[in-house]
Amino acid sequence: MSFTTTIEKRADNRIFAGNDPAHTATGVSGITAATPMLTPLMLDDTTGKLVAWDGQKAGTAVGVLALELDGSENLLTYWKSGTFATESLAWPKSV
Repeated sequence: MSFTTTIEKRADNRIFAGNDPAHTATGVSGITAATPMLTPLMLDDTTGKLVAWDGQKAGTAVGVLALELDGSENLLTYWKSGTFATESLAWPKSV
């Protein structure tokens, strides 16, 4: 198994809205299209993979995408905890 390091520079100054710890994790990606960072994520009922939250099932978002994806990745990095500024999140169009 090999690992790569991604270094990013964030232009956004206000992603978090609280001072509680924000922890990241990696998970299996079910995302198949380009997806911006800060997209809320949920678990797919069928595969158990992390996918973009559909905006329909209240309370099912389990994390926030930490890095943008092009849709070809097998793994993704996401924030599994933290209090986010709601205006910073990439909400689904249905919300």
